[in-house]
Formats: sequence, C-alpha cells, structure tokens
Amino acid sequence: MPRPIVTFLSDFGTQDWFVGVVHGVIQTVAPEAHVVDLNHTIPPGHIARGAFVLEAAAHDFPPETIHLAVVDPGVGTRRRALAVRARHQFFVGPDNGLLEWALSDPDAVVHELVEERWFRRPVSRTFHGRDIFAPVAGHITRGVPLEAFGPAVTDPVRLPQAHPIVDGDRLNGRVVFIDRFGNALTNLTSEAIAAAFGADAADEAFDVRLLDRRVGALARSYGDAPVGTIVAIIGSSGRLEIAQVGGDIAERMGIGEGDPVSVRVAGRPAANSR
Repeated sequence: MPRPIVTFLSDFGTQDWFVGVVHGVIQTVAPEAHVVDLNHTIPPGHIARGAFVLEAAAHDFPPETIHLAVVDPGVGTRRRALAVRARHQFFVGPDNGLLEWALSDPDAVVHELVEERWFRRPVSRTFHGRDIFAPVAGHITRGVPLEAFGPAVTDPVRLPQAHPIVDGDRLNGRVVFIDRFGNALTNLTSEAIAAAFGADAADEAFDVRLLDRRVGALARSYGDAPVGTIVAIIGSSGRLEIAQVGGDIAERMGIGEGDPVSVRVAGRPAANSR
C-alpha cells in the first residue's frame, strides 16, 4: 500500500523547533506517514493567506491526503479544533476559517476534536499544533474515523469570500495573493471567466486592467513577451495572474492584496455573475 501523505502548513517559520517537533509527533503516531512541508512562511496569524495557500495546493494531492494546517492566533481560547472530510481528502486545523476550501464543499463532514485520548498529553495552552492537531492527523492516517474524535459540527467558522462581480461588460475581481516572484494572483479563476464570457473566448480578445491600467490581452506563457513587459496569464493555480516578464510587478506598480482587476472580452457582453 502507498504511504499515507500528511501535508503541513503553518505560520511557524523555520528558525525555531516548532515545525520539527510537529513532524516528530506525527511520526510517533504514524511512522509510516510521509510528511510534506507545504509552507511555513505564512505571516503570523494571517488566516486568509493560509487558507488561500491551502486551497491553491490541496487539489494537487491524491485522495485520502491529510492536510494539517495551523495558523492559530486563537490558540488556548474557546475556539474549536476541527477535522474535516471534504473533496476526497482530510483537513485538520483550528475553527477560524483556515479550512475554508474544505468547508466550501457542500458534502463536507466536520467534527470537533474533543476526545482527549487521541491527543498528546499534557496539552499545552500555546501549542495545539503539536498536542492536538498533529496526533489527530497521525491517527487519521491509521484509519481512525472522524466521529471518534468528537461530535459533528454544523456551524464552522467561514471566511468571507469576495467573488467576482459582473459590472456591465466587465468581470471585476481583486488581487488575492502576491507570490515570491512578485506576480499578482487574482480571484478571477478560469471557471469564472468562462462563465462570464464563454469557454471559447479567444485570448487575444481579452482586455485586462489592473488598478485601471490596461495590461493587455491574455498571454499563453511568460516567454510570449520581451523581458520587462507586463502580461496577464492564466497561471498554474487556474487564476488570472498579472506578471512582469523577468521582474517583480508588485514592486514595479505598488500592487497589494485587495487591489482591483477586471477583464472584458471585445464584442461580448458579460453573463450574470456566478
């Protein structure tokens, strides 16, 4: 049988021992598990950033993967701890919106983590990633059903979502993430664009604007334009990205999360918003 996969995302950084000891707890419970460090550079307490990275990455893992996510500014408070089965995978983390992509599945099954027999003892008030979430993730790899960890939850905390909006002939969205190359990823997904303008719209007919500055048509690759050119492209995450070929568009234009972006297709009215 293939080794079970546990991904691990956090805001712990790498300069301390926190990531390492979480690995140690998982391997103690499930020595056969393969732990994949997804990202540990989420800004401290930035739940929305962690939720975005988890959403962007999770679908590239096989069914039955367990995603351990810990961005938990409410650790030690009365916020709940959750395990979720959704999208043919498992998700473990705090009930603060971090698991939004899993919770957005209409068929998501959600349980609160309250059965202490599955925890590492004693449970610290400040390190639930080690003492609650890590051992639960390990036990899930060994086939422990979610209902064994605690009662079902019907009202998990959800993150507010900014969906693309049709305004006249344009589909309006916003920048949701700046990657390490300075590329601006938006909430305009290929599915949203196809729903607004049709799946057969030609790339060269697109008019893309960022901060009310015209970027141009959709490029097929970064290499389609000379170095220094600003391009719009559907990136590997399935989202519209604005990039500078060979450079940092966020620094060049002063772009940040929340900045407006829009798309229009010449000669086509936009359909109703999704």
